Amino acid sequence: MKSKRNNEIFRTRQLGAALGLTLAAVFATSVLGAPKPESPRPEMQPYNVPFHKVNTQAAYVPGEVIVKYKPGLSENAQMARTNGLGLQSSIRMPRLKAMKARILTGETVEEAVARLNKDPMVEYAEPNYLYQKFAPAPNDTQWGNQWGLENTGQTLSSPSYTTNNPGTSGKDIDILNAWDVTSDCSATTVAVIDTGVNYSHEDLAANMWDGTGCVDENGVTVSGGCPNHGWDYADDDNDPADEEGHGSHVAATIGAVGNNNKGVSGVCQTAEIMAVRVIGHEGAALDDIAQGIQFAVRNGAKVINLSLGGGSTSSLMEDAIDYAEANDVVVIIAAGNSNQDLASNNVYPCELTNSNILCVAALDQDFARASFSNFDTSSQSSRAVDLGAPGTNIMSAYGNETEVSGSSAYTSWNTTGTGTYGWNSSTCGDGAESLEMLTMRDCSLYEYFFDSGSTPTAIPTSTDQRIYRNFSISSSATNVSLFHSVFVYGEPIGSTCYDYVRAAYDTSTGDPIGTGTYLSLPDYNRSVFRTIFCRASSTPFVASYQHYLEDCVGSSNCTVGYQFSSDSIDAFPGAFVTDITLTTWAPSNTAYSYLDGTSMAAPHVAGLAALLRAYNPDFDAATTIQKIIDGGEANTSISSNTKYGVSINADNSMRDLDQVTGVTATLQ
Repeated sequence: MKSKRNNEIFRTRQLGAALGLTLAAVFATSVLGAPKPESPRPEMQPYNVPFHKVNTQAAYVPGEVIVKYKPGLSENAQMARTNGLGLQSSIRMPRLKAMKARILTGETVEEAVARLNKDPMVEYAEPNYLYQKFAPAPNDTQWGNQWGLENTGQTLSSPSYTTNNPGTSGKDIDILNAWDVTSDCSATTVAVIDTGVNYSHEDLAANMWDGTGCVDENGVTVSGGCPNHGWDYADDDNDPADEEGHGSHVAATIGAVGNNNKGVSGVCQTAEIMAVRVIGHEGAALDDIAQGIQFAVRNGAKVINLSLGGGSTSSLMEDAIDYAEANDVVVIIAAGNSNQDLASNNVYPCELTNSNILCVAALDQDFARASFSNFDTSSQSSRAVDLGAPGTNIMSAYGNETEVSGSSAYTSWNTTGTGTYGWNSSTCGDGAESLEMLTMRDCSLYEYFFDSGSTPTAIPTSTDQRIYRNFSISSSATNVSLFHSVFVYGEPIGSTCYDYVRAAYDTSTGDPIGTGTYLSLPDYNRSVFRTIFCRASSTPFVASYQHYLEDCVGSSNCTVGYQFSSDSIDAFPGAFVTDITLTTWAPSNTAYSYLDGTSMAAPHVAGLAALLRAYNPDFDAATTIQKIIDGGEANTSISSNTKYGVSINADNSMRDLDQVTGVTATLQ
């Protein structure tokens, strides 16, 4: 049930980090048209207009006061004096020497209290104040693990992120006090534009959007409506079921049913979650994202969560966000998980400048910036990352995930083929820098490039060596994926490889080379994807990539294999494969998991935006965003690398409190 990985859509592994490669680069798409020039974000003063509490509860009983007389007056004298003061006694409290009385003079409560307190025989007079119950901690079974909503300094067992666990009591979004105002977001539809949503999950089913009468992205009524609570643009159908878990995790952070004795509670305990699937197994296409945003806006969403991003901007993406802005929709965006400074790197749509968006960094259990979270050290007025929210060890709805990684990924491999030397499971490097890998034929190639080793051992000519392993998997899995990093120093002549590596997979249990499906990897040296891997000139072939193994979905077996082949002329150094991780994910209506990422931080903010807009329908997008900013608490860990330097506080944003000082609010 526990996932111990940093679960953003794309991940960076050990070798990728060592070589300065990230999966964001692997998946980066070309820019569609010239990007629009960025304009400075308009400066705006802090929003100081008092919060208009539409459904606010009265502070005291109208027309009533509490009066206590000074010692020395008998009960009869007290009654007489009460009548003489224009009051009618209703309840006496002899032991407390006080009474409740109705005002008969037509005065307001405030006027009557002020007059009564001037009477020389009155010890005190005050309104008959009303006190509301404080929202108790909900009875959801995983509540004790939801530190982002209530941080008691608890130690989380089997965490996915170990830094600052336990954290500091009180470092949370203060949701319990905010729930004294409301926990109901059902008046505001929130669109989760992601991998889909498991709308049958026990903690989500009751809080899904009713798709009856829905329209498509062009506003045309959809025949039969949207019975599955949204739309799937990745597969172009009306079933946005989650096949990977990411979108369900996001959705439940926003709006898991609260107080149902199950799982977790969302920021919104009663919600209206719209599922919009745009991320398929290979990523999210730009046009799908744009159509998904249009669909959400056309169908009345007032908050959109976009826990996705990439290194390229486009006019189409900007137009889609512009469309949301023109229709008064708040868009909450994840900042990204590459620990990059956006002053010198690009991540979109985080870096768009629309007034209706907030870009969110991830905080840990001590409210320090998470080690993976992107940030921005540009001049304050132009910073793209706005503020922070809980983003590590976030417990939420998920699925049943199994992962073969680490040491266990390098055992039980079979070898076959011709030639003197073959593949081996090896540990290369020293101490903390050591890596487990499959090597052809030893560690010398790795040591030459990364440990200043001697000339690597050459592989004899006329070699054809294979290594493969069968993984037993769940036949109910909807996602089977392989992540690996491949390093090859084979011989090329022009673009043709003569000493090379290939990778393949199959549902059979034998060697998949020649019978299975070959895997394509990005060849950065030649700007193409290819299934045969060798160096270009003197530059090694290096790629880190995550593959969706479509053929293995529905099977109980998935076999992965690698081939090294050399020709009969020259001998060249070999290859190694590391960072191997095979992951399967199957939907479950009762499963929960910790995940880490700015993807987990953004929905905390989206949930708060939904609470604000549901509680006060008069709030437009800009006001909602300003209220989130104004309610934030100053946070030194992000003071110089986010625009506002604050972590969100739901209670401050929901209530009419003094504004935060020391923060210059600037809408992006």
